[in-house]
Amino acid sequence: MKKIILISMLFVLMLPLTLNAAINYLNDDEYKQLNKTEREQYWTSLENELETLNLRRSNAEANIERDTAAIARLNQRLSEINSEIQRLYDTLGITEENLNAFRASINYYKNQVANWENMSDSELWENAKAFKELDVAYNETKEIKLARLPEFKREFTDLDRRFAAIYSSMDDIERARIESRQYYEDNYSVVKGDYLSKIAAYDHIYGDSKKWGIIYRANRDQIKDPNILSVGMNLAIPRGLPTSWKVYRGESLWRIASYPEVYEQGSKWPLIYRANKDQIKDPNLIYPNQIFSIPRD
Repeated sequence: MKKIILISMLFVLMLPLTLNAAINYLNDDEYKQLNKTEREQYWTSLENELETLNLRRSNAEANIERDTAAIARLNQRLSEINSEIQRLYDTLGITEENLNAFRASINYYKNQVANWENMSDSELWENAKAFKELDVAYNETKEIKLARLPEFKREFTDLDRRFAAIYSSMDDIERARIESRQYYEDNYSVVKGDYLSKIAAYDHIYGDSKKWGIIYRANRDQIKDPNILSVGMNLAIPRGLPTSWKVYRGESLWRIASYPEVYEQGSKWPLIYRANKDQIKDPNLIYPNQIFSIPRD
């Protein structure tokens, strides 16, 4: 009878812990097949397991009491904090309507920043002015009395980080643009079958056959006919934007300004004229071999 009671108690205690059990529990048929020594060993294992389970239950009950008391203390502290926040709100004259309006403002800046974070480099550069205007408005919002409330500290910290990251990206883009504008020349040796538009279309040149004129203008001293190239001819391949220009026969200020490597807009010819007034007496009259300064931002 005692053994039956012990087995029953053990079964009840071990139900929630079955997955962690280390003993191979036997059914009636398996138990009957054990000899005396094996049964004694089996009972010893069961008694040890029962002792372990009782200890674990005691520890669990003690933890429950401890955790319940800790939860009660935390709830009390939370209630005190909420009361203090409400007192602060009342003192500052803050209403739920004010808070909701301010939360809407924060969500607006989150959505706006997300838009800029998803922009390509070119889009980011084109919208830089609008972003700076948003930043000004954002910083003005941070000066509002409500912005000092603790509940908004984490959100402003996150927005500050995201604004800073976008500014960092803009700085990287500006450095890259400056570097891309600095003029230098690569070299290319003409091989059999080459012609200017084919060379310009090579990926390591411009990747665009329409830019053959850039190569031609940079090599007019040796290319007499743009349709004829000599094998082995060493061509200069312009990179970036030139800051000076040598005038060739037939050119005008409008035509020079229209070249893609200059301004790509003939209407910008006055920029060249004003920068070279010391040698241009009449903007309609310029001469071959004159060297003009090409102003850059």
